[in-house]
Amino acid sequence: RFEVNGIERGDFKFVVTQTSETMLQHGTEELLTYREESAEPALILVVAVREHENSPFIRFRYTLTSDAPAQLTKTEGKDTLRYFEVKPNLQNPSLTEIQLSHFDPVAHSYLPYRHDTPASEIHTPSSFVGPIAILSENGFSVLVAYEHGADHPDSFFDFTLTDSLSLAARKGNYWHGYEISPEKSFQSVWFEAGAFAGNVDVLLEEYRRFFLEEVADNNESRKPYLFYNTWNYQERLKYFEGKPYLSEMNLERMLAEIEVAHTLGIEVFVIDTGWYHKTGDWEVDLERFPDGLKTIRQKLEDYGMKLGLWLNPIVAAQSSKVFLKHRDCVLMKDGIESFWGPIWETEESYGMCLASDYAESFIKIMVRLHEELGVTYFKWDAIGQYGCNADHHHHGTATNSPQERTDCYAYEMGLAMIRIVEEATKRAPGIIVDFDVTEGGRFVGLGFLSVGKYFLINNGPYFHDFNIPKTVKMEPDTINVFFYGGPARPRICRQSYRFDTVIPSILFLTHFLPDGPQLSQDNTFGALTLGGNGIWGDLVGMSEEEVSSLGAQLTRYKSIAQAATNAYPKVTGFPGSSPEIHEKIETQTGRGLITLFTVKNGKFTYVTQPLQNMESLRVEGADAYEILPNNRLKLTVDLERNGARVVTLH
Repeated sequence: RFEVNGIERGDFKFVVTQTSETMLQHGTEELLTYREESAEPALILVVAVREHENSPFIRFRYTLTSDAPAQLTKTEGKDTLRYFEVKPNLQNPSLTEIQLSHFDPVAHSYLPYRHDTPASEIHTPSSFVGPIAILSENGFSVLVAYEHGADHPDSFFDFTLTDSLSLAARKGNYWHGYEISPEKSFQSVWFEAGAFAGNVDVLLEEYRRFFLEEVADNNESRKPYLFYNTWNYQERLKYFEGKPYLSEMNLERMLAEIEVAHTLGIEVFVIDTGWYHKTGDWEVDLERFPDGLKTIRQKLEDYGMKLGLWLNPIVAAQSSKVFLKHRDCVLMKDGIESFWGPIWETEESYGMCLASDYAESFIKIMVRLHEELGVTYFKWDAIGQYGCNADHHHHGTATNSPQERTDCYAYEMGLAMIRIVEEATKRAPGIIVDFDVTEGGRFVGLGFLSVGKYFLINNGPYFHDFNIPKTVKMEPDTINVFFYGGPARPRICRQSYRFDTVIPSILFLTHFLPDGPQLSQDNTFGALTLGGNGIWGDLVGMSEEEVSSLGAQLTRYKSIAQAATNAYPKVTGFPGSSPEIHEKIETQTGRGLITLFTVKNGKFTYVTQPLQNMESLRVEGADAYEILPNNRLKLTVDLERNGARVVTLH
């Protein structure tokens, strides 16, 4: 139901179903057209429905136009838009709400939360945020969800449960006076819906598969590549040696790191901040890289590795061509422009609004970097969700209040991020975009994960997260607590596994330190195999023995990484328990891994779920194992204090 020209409209009549002209790599799309003629002008609602054969889930999105110019309105001063209502044939269902965006300062990470409410404790009407809601009764479950995001409990949508379950706009979905016409449309986010003969846990296992295999049309972000990023070494230069972050951002250093990364088996080599001359234009700094990254590109291609680059999509240097072209697209709050100052030891920059004409220029920049430099991986950093209430962008006008324009920007910037990735991917197929959510206030939810992945954790919490006063001097001041090798950092930074029962952990990139000694490398390797899949540090400073040891472990992991990514996780214990065990085995192939951690030393035994293809099973990493009569694998591992071990099944 929409409010149009002050009148609530929702009596849509079905007209026709057509096959969409949109070419999808996976699945099909149909367009269902409806008309609403209870008042003038007539409204046309097109529902795009995407589905995969034999899948219990669909995705759908609305596009609303009108026969003549009209406006979406808010006569009561708030969004008046109900997207859907479902009333499954369930008499007394329980409710499960999955939340995805709690920012925990102790872990300094976003964390999910599952809230189960039995039927006897449901009081209606009740409202909640989601973004995933499940009704379940007697072994049958129904799921609905929306693909957007916000820092919980902030939200732009509300579920309401009565004798039915509905989803409505809370704020920011449109502004009062939003124009629609035959040429101008309102388009919603994507929604998800599905029904399954199984309880909530069984449904979530199927939903995880849906999100891994069906949601994204470009599945490159779902593949278990091994990533390396240069940033941690840049931090070490600053904190340990007192040098600028960019002091060794040059061709010689990058080539040296590529050699070690290749030996380790890294597949995506990411050059963090400093490779560019200035923000906005994002052209290679020719003083640091005289040949414009050509040698680096060739070396990576020779080794079968992908090139990644750091970008901040919402800044542009004050002398950049992009800034001068889009001077009117600067982020503004109450008439004051967002001035960022120097960006990582480069030129002073201004913040740029993604919900403006500037977005198209940024798409072109990404495509140019792909075509000219061979960039296939983009790391997006420092994108806060709020920050603009300008009245001349694409999130409200001078007739709307500053607060309404603020809310509409926070809503629209997320859709702009998704659209940028979608459009860039059309022009540069196969790229991967990761969005850094290592700080709070980011666009976190299902929305961006439909087209990319998250960079979940940097180095964990800051000293100030523990209320350590600034007057307490740290020497060296690494800002983050967990800046050193050892078991502690992997223990705090392997938070991605917490998402894995709902959203595949491979979508939550986390980097671990490759440094020795062996105990540290064992913990790094164990944590990495849970889906973080990244390392950073001083590769050139590693000894040959350290490189050889970690490289052998990573090679073993790569051979079963896809199976582990596909597998539904089974977890025993928690970070800090003795033991903590993660089973990620693809049951139909018997391939995968069991990763064990402990604080206290001991000999630990673990029995897997029933597996197939046991007769050809090859086990590596266990001290002892046996195949039980019920097709389960029983293994034994002897761990030292703070030890870790990865057992792989091939």
